[in-house]
Amino acid sequence: MTGFVSIVGAGPWDPELLTLAGRDRLAHADVVVADYLVNPALFMHCRPDVHMYQRTQGPHGGAHGEPVADQDEIHRILLEKAGAGLRVVRLKGGDPMVFGRGGEEAQVLRAAGIEFEFVPGVTAAVAAAEAAGIPVTHRDHSPSVSFVSGYEAYEKGGRSVEWEHLARNGGTLVLMMSVKNCRDNAERLIAAGRDPATPAALIRWGTRGIQRTVVAPLARLADEVEAAGIRPPAVMIVGSVVDLRSEIQWIERRPLFGRRVVVTRAAQQAGELLHMLAQHGADAVAFPCLDIAPAEDLEALTHAARNLDDVDGVVLSSPNGVRAWFDALASVSLDVRILHGKCIAAIGTGTANACWERGIRPDLIPHAARAEGLVDELRQRGLLGRRWLHVRADEGRALIGEAIAAAGGSYRLVIGYRVVRPRVPALLTRSLLTPEAGGEGFDAVCFASGKTARHFIATLDEAHGPATTRALLARAKIIALGPVTADAVAALDLRVDAVAAEISDAAMLAAVLAALQRD
Repeated sequence: MTGFVSIVGAGPWDPELLTLAGRDRLAHADVVVADYLVNPALFMHCRPDVHMYQRTQGPHGGAHGEPVADQDEIHRILLEKAGAGLRVVRLKGGDPMVFGRGGEEAQVLRAAGIEFEFVPGVTAAVAAAEAAGIPVTHRDHSPSVSFVSGYEAYEKGGRSVEWEHLARNGGTLVLMMSVKNCRDNAERLIAAGRDPATPAALIRWGTRGIQRTVVAPLARLADEVEAAGIRPPAVMIVGSVVDLRSEIQWIERRPLFGRRVVVTRAAQQAGELLHMLAQHGADAVAFPCLDIAPAEDLEALTHAARNLDDVDGVVLSSPNGVRAWFDALASVSLDVRILHGKCIAAIGTGTANACWERGIRPDLIPHAARAEGLVDELRQRGLLGRRWLHVRADEGRALIGEAIAAAGGSYRLVIGYRVVRPRVPALLTRSLLTPEAGGEGFDAVCFASGKTARHFIATLDEAHGPATTRALLARAKIIALGPVTADAVAALDLRVDAVAAEISDAAMLAAVLAALQRD
């Protein structure tokens, strides 16, 4: 049986610019072979059991899964995995056919008799310019656009760039991979006849919240780029359309633009907060510090599902607990009808929404989304002395059980799931280092629990050492989801700069805005 290869364009970086077709291919992949310049947030669309490879890139390279050193090794992996009958996604930055070597890889696959497809992506050649407020064409400025490699590798292959043609055509020029050769390329264009005063721009990390744009006349662009310390990846734009940036730049106007915010939630639960942060201009970093694993004793959970006659109500502490509980009901051929007459208590709006998704409305949602709030609510309603089943994670406070027991009620705890520390890609851990150390740094980190904070510290300690971890955290704002998390973070000897007023993504966003806008 022969497998299949999807050669997928990942877009420029912004995870929301991945196409729906690309998301679908990732969701069904057995193997993913990713380029260096692919946002690790895209891997959230993959199955947990997917086998990952990622191309490395010099001293700043990294790998999510197994590292891949060169193009020949990529060809070998594609042939080997597809030849074994697996569905393979070759995930390439931007569009696979725009300076992406997608055509070369397809030729290798065709020669081996392996079926493939191309899934187009948003090319950085256009997206970076748009994100900087520069249209590559405009009726009053340029009727054409030329995409050019700004890298000397093509000339080494005997396929030289026609600089005289590019200098004379008068249209917009987009030069990819242009940081290293910015000065040389500008000089070649000027020598071939392009006006030295032509407006030009270099855009680093187009579409990201840490995007940087340098604008100068063509003759001075390289000097300005060097003065700004711009590093790859970047796109160079040459033409009068660059002047329009002063009128229509837009990303820079967002309140969190230029700020890098780390979200430490489990990958499956981070999407909405990442989206909200990005919409406000932040470079939102998916850095999962929690993963959800089944409870070690699943029989205890299913036993509780079968034996509800001796309880008056069920306490559900989190959306993961809701999922674990209803999955346990389904595993023994039960559904929501078994909960008729039982009081369902959900701690937090997220937990309540998860109940709604399973077809049941919680009877009790405490105003304060924490154990203390639930205890107060049960006491006020005269329910504290009833018989309660509590479904939660493997770690948690004993406050609810102690309060129920003290009131003369009965309390049975069952573990619905375990919270474990996932492996984080080296690419991500390195990216949190300061620019001086080869990373991008970060301005804020969001913790939804004390455990996420502990896992975050442990991950960075392993990657960079405790001294570096503490130095990085000292430079950043620390935002906690609610007072319980704030207390747990403070117990780690960390300063808490802002606390979300409610257990919700909207409240977390408000806390991030408040903390960073105080600077």
